[in-house]
Amino acid sequence: MIQMTPVQSKVAALALLLLAILASLTLVFGPWWALKLRYDSALDEAVTRLERYSRIAGMQDGLQKKALEVKSLETSKHFLKSASPALAAAELQDLAKTVIEANGGKITSIQILQHKDETGYRQVGVTLQLSATQSVLKSMLHAIESAQPLLFIDNLVVRSPIGNQNRVPEADLNFQFDLTGYALKGAP
Repeated sequence: MIQMTPVQSKVAALALLLLAILASLTLVFGPWWALKLRYDSALDEAVTRLERYSRIAGMQDGLQKKALEVKSLETSKHFLKSASPALAAAELQDLAKTVIEANGGKITSIQILQHKDETGYRQVGVTLQLSATQSVLKSMLHAIESAQPLLFIDNLVVRSPIGNQNRVPEADLNFQFDLTGYALKGAP
């Protein structure tokens, strides 16, 4: 053991006393300080959330006006008239036939695809095979995609007829694509 002078032992005792006081203060005030920081953080988060909710609540009148405007747009014209899969598919076939023949295309076959039900909507589709020139196809696709109700084209495949080695610029090509439309489930 090390021998200390009386001054050194008083300094060591004072240092130990200060260390004990500091440790006890840390044990008492440490959790209090951590809890205070946690509550301050929760309070700041609640104030931020309250400000955000207040801004959202302030937008209520404008959003209600916009909702009324959207309701007045007659959105039903964008959907097929019937919710029945068979009737909607027949309507889709008639629309496709009308547009394609009006633009100079020749339908080879039409096949009805399985309908898919989504929340509030029913997706109805047909697969079309037709022959037309590239310029006719361009006008047909534009007419289909700009038609009412809204129609969508997927899986477009273009094939050159067999044996057409010397390609003529405006020769008929064979086309196949899926044409889909949507119907409201609650529609008659």
